[in-house]
Amino acid sequence: MSLILADNDFAMWAIMLLLVALVLRLEKTHLGQKVSGTIMIILAGVTLANFNIISASNNVFSTINTTGVPIAIVLLLFNANLKKIFKECGPTLIAFIFGAIGTTLGTIIGLKMLPLGEFEAELAATFSATFIGGSANFVGVANAIDFTEGSVMAASIAADNVVGVSFMALLIAIPSMQFIAKKFSYDPTSNKYDNVTEVIKDEKPFAIERAVLSLGVAFFVVVVSDVLSVMLGYPPARLLILTAITVMMATFAHERIGKLTEAFPIGIAIMYLFLGAVGASVDIMTMLESGMLLALFAVIILSVHLVTLLILCKIFKIGLPEAIVGSNACILGPPTAAAMAGALGWKSLVTPAILCGTLGYAMANFIGITFFGILS
Repeated sequence: MSLILADNDFAMWAIMLLLVALVLRLEKTHLGQKVSGTIMIILAGVTLANFNIISASNNVFSTINTTGVPIAIVLLLFNANLKKIFKECGPTLIAFIFGAIGTTLGTIIGLKMLPLGEFEAELAATFSATFIGGSANFVGVANAIDFTEGSVMAASIAADNVVGVSFMALLIAIPSMQFIAKKFSYDPTSNKYDNVTEVIKDEKPFAIERAVLSLGVAFFVVVVSDVLSVMLGYPPARLLILTAITVMMATFAHERIGKLTEAFPIGIAIMYLFLGAVGASVDIMTMLESGMLLALFAVIILSVHLVTLLILCKIFKIGLPEAIVGSNACILGPPTAAAMAGALGWKSLVTPAILCGTLGYAMANFIGITFFGILS
């Protein structure tokens, strides 16, 4: 018996929303910069449920899963303007595509090497998605394929984050590795990447009318996607359809859709609600037992990703900075890739990092669902 009863929806909403607000605040602190918000929200959910403060079975979590996740995916794709991506990214986009190929090969090799058991198809789908688009795609694909085993999901997300952060540290270190820098003829003293190709405008202040409009558009896209997926007779197609519709809107109506700057942070907040629900459904022992195997799966995928990326970039004469930024955009997403590009002094690659990472949001859903369709 939990302290907050399963049928007390208002209390559950209060706890979950306040928890997300706390995690978003902690992300801005020194601690939050070392421990990702994803890990913090999952651990919070695990703690609250395993100490019987909240119940893992309730209407709130069901609503977040069935309604919140597809809405969040649409909101996160509002910036996926393909025209802008293909026009401005150049070599970084090519490196990103090489990275996506490496992730796909790594997933196949990992499946051959490891006994992943009954959730093999689900794990292949979600890991390939998260290492091409980021954690938002992990959540979206898991929702689309009805991957509901909380303990395995939590272990997967933990492996994704822990191994992913370690991989970012490796990417940052690569330019200082002389044998790799020499292979790519990379000169760290060159000012080739210092020029900013586009001025990043300050974010607009939050506007409630744009926030409401963003949500209205997102709900409408999901409704249309539901109708079309029912007509096709394949429910998982909803994710692919809503992705395609949103990307087309962002590309061909970018002047209007791009102004809805409130969409992205709202989408992130909803994703955090879902991750908190995942944490609440965790059986700790099952998570620990699964964790090492899934971490090894992640290591195999990222190792193949990096080797494939570097070999192809060398063959096609893509610079080392573009290769590293493209890899980061693929594995960790736009914010991390942009931050790394800026921190390493590659200012001209900040915008390509953001745009390539945004393309990953769109690509990863299709690749993840394809893996699931083949293996299930």
